[in-house]
Amino acid sequence: MSPQRAWLEPEQSKLCTTGAQIKLSPDESAHVVRSLRARRGDVLILIDGEGLLAEGKLLSADGSGAVVEVVRTRTSPRPTPEIYVAQSMPKGGTMDDLVRNICEAGATGVIPLETARCELKLDEDRARTKLHRWHQQAVEACKQSGNPWLSLISPPRHFSVWIENLPQRTPGELRLLGSLGLDASVVRDIDFKTANKITWLIGPEGDLTPAEQEASRVAGFIPVSLGPTVLRAENAALACVAITNALAR
Repeated sequence: MSPQRAWLEPEQSKLCTTGAQIKLSPDESAHVVRSLRARRGDVLILIDGEGLLAEGKLLSADGSGAVVEVVRTRTSPRPTPEIYVAQSMPKGGTMDDLVRNICEAGATGVIPLETARCELKLDEDRARTKLHRWHQQAVEACKQSGNPWLSLISPPRHFSVWIENLPQRTPGELRLLGSLGLDASVVRDIDFKTANKITWLIGPEGDLTPAEQEASRVAGFIPVSLGPTVLRAENAALACVAITNALAR
């Protein structure tokens, strides 16, 4: 069985050197001891979302203040290419599941968008609450998958504001639009190998409006078909990350 994983906050990771004793946060201690049922002497892998992978031994199985002794550490390089998913927000808890799934799959970042046909509309307070929840989903995805790099979750923004403020495309950057159009390129014809940054734009149920699709093309997004069937938003996003991992690395 693979070792259990625990999360380190930034101030803890600075202290994470061989031989150091790290006291986990109360929430993380409760998760490790009560949920994972870790016991004194068990091996834990500590991650901080900034590339750190530290092997540790549980010295104290205290559900409010577990202590881990660091045995060895290493830093994992940031994966390339960077994979971003700009996603029109689906309703209900679907966006929560979507964030967690694509972060587990290795997305570098998620950009939640409010599009014309978007079913999730957020005021300032709800946007703040949702952003905090999505960040927690990304942390849980790191712990579940063992990915040492935390996915960046951007604050929700309106599509028109986002697309108008995109910088010029840089060499090695690839912008792709998940498309149902008959003129969409076939995904296997896209050159993923030379890209260092890939941004996928995924529309809502009912797709982007013609005006939004045109704005995307002007911004350098290439319409790409994900296959012969129509996927739900959360499945399309996961497919995009999986396709990129398969064809670019």
